[in-house]
Parts: sequence; C-alpha cells; structure tokens
Amino acid sequence: MRITEYELFEVPPRWLFLKLTTSDGTVGWGEPVVEGRAKTVRTAVEELLD
Repeated sequence: MRITEYELFEVPPRWLFLKLTTSDGTVGWGEPVVEGRAKTVRTAVEELLD
C-alpha cells in the first residue's frame, strides 16, 4: 500500500488538516501540528510526501 494522493487544508487562524489516500482506496485524515506554525508544517508535510 502506498500514499497516492494528499491534500492539505489550512484553516485560519492556525490549523492544518491532512487528507491521505492510498493505492487501495483507503482515505484518512490527520492534523499535523506545531502550535502556531501551520505554514511550516505544510512545507514539512509536502517535502516528506513528494
């Protein structure tokens, strides 16, 4: 099973949600968090998943 797609949703003022889809169609949601650093976390997630 591999991650085939991801989407990041930034919700002001400081939240970030992550939606992952895998090769078998499983979809999951998470919240990668570093308090007050949504843009930093977004960059880290994108770098790790690309």
